[in-house]
Amino acid sequence: MKNNLIPMALAIILLCPARAYSQNKSHAVEVGIGGSAINHTRTMVTDFHQTPGGDYVFDLEEKQLYGGASLYAAYEIREWLYADLQGTIGLARYYESKTLRSGLSMLAGPGIQFRPFVRSEWVQPYLHFGVSYYRKNFPAFYFGRFEGDVTNEAVWKAEDTWNKGMTFDTKSFLPVTAGAGLVGWLGDKVGVRVGGDYMRSLGSKGANFAMGTAGLVFRLGGKGKKPHDVAPVERIVEKVVEKEIVKEVPVETVREVYKEVPFEKTLAELMDNVTFDFDKADITKESEAVLDEVAEVLKKFTDRRFMICGYTDAKGSESYNERLSEARAKAVFEALVMREVPASMLCHKGFGKRMALVPAGADDNIRRGDRKVVIEQVTWEPLWNYLKHNN
Repeated sequence: MKNNLIPMALAIILLCPARAYSQNKSHAVEVGIGGSAINHTRTMVTDFHQTPGGDYVFDLEEKQLYGGASLYAAYEIREWLYADLQGTIGLARYYESKTLRSGLSMLAGPGIQFRPFVRSEWVQPYLHFGVSYYRKNFPAFYFGRFEGDVTNEAVWKAEDTWNKGMTFDTKSFLPVTAGAGLVGWLGDKVGVRVGGDYMRSLGSKGANFAMGTAGLVFRLGGKGKKPHDVAPVERIVEKVVEKEIVKEVPVETVREVYKEVPFEKTLAELMDNVTFDFDKADITKESEAVLDEVAEVLKKFTDRRFMICGYTDAKGSESYNERLSEARAKAVFEALVMREVPASMLCHKGFGKRMALVPAGADDNIRRGDRKVVIEQVTWEPLWNYLKHNN
């Protein structure tokens, strides 16, 4: 049934106006063929990696336009009002699994044309409004993760003029159309038609896009454009027809790629400002505001697990510093739980002076850097179970 959908739609576009013409030849029927250019973006991001210099780079490949063949038919209801049917079959190139492939799309639907300049017989501008059915067999993504990203934190996002905040679109949807065009007649029966339409999806998952068409129009019936039975006159009046040229302007497309900063870096920078006085497990007053920020970061990652690690400087015995570091880790744990961070995602442990970088004889202001608490993410399930059991 799906394979017959396109031929059926195009047959309706051609047969309905022909039937109307056979029943009432006083109204004009227009039938046309031509080509189309469709602005539907297809984006792919590949080869995400880190250079020796530490920068992250990637390849961005995109296709914005694809062409197609169009069929057109219109029936004259009034001199200024036409009912039309339009259909387009497009051939699109897109990327899938790093391979450039070909896909098809079909767009068909009825509409109304308003031709306000009824006295203009040879050049007829018009406004067009309608609704269409659009179907394609190729994907279009606007959001994704970088393949090969070891942090699994960075994402890419592409936006164009027509689609803001999209992640992907569906393969079929109903867009409403609005546009304008012009028919320039070369004679009674043959003319040239150019036009452009903006398609806006009626659903939240359909894409918005633009389409331009150009082609030949053949006219059947209706009032003739050449004068008939004109009485001889003494002088010949030359009628000058100005030819209007419509130029299609390329659509400007804006691309924005966002890179998320790993939360581990944010936590490390914040925890550097959580300090303790010598021989104490009380959190300093200036560290309270820092823990407010730490809590807000952790509450965004409640599906992960973290260990709060306490450390002391090198001064004092091993056993005493072990107890002091555990007290400092526990103090931070309780402060975060009090700030509504779920206790189930946290554990705490003291490591004494095993990680002290400054000797005991150094100045207190320097040893202050060893009196700290850090937060580490735990991803190994057996280790987390052991830490929680022995917490």
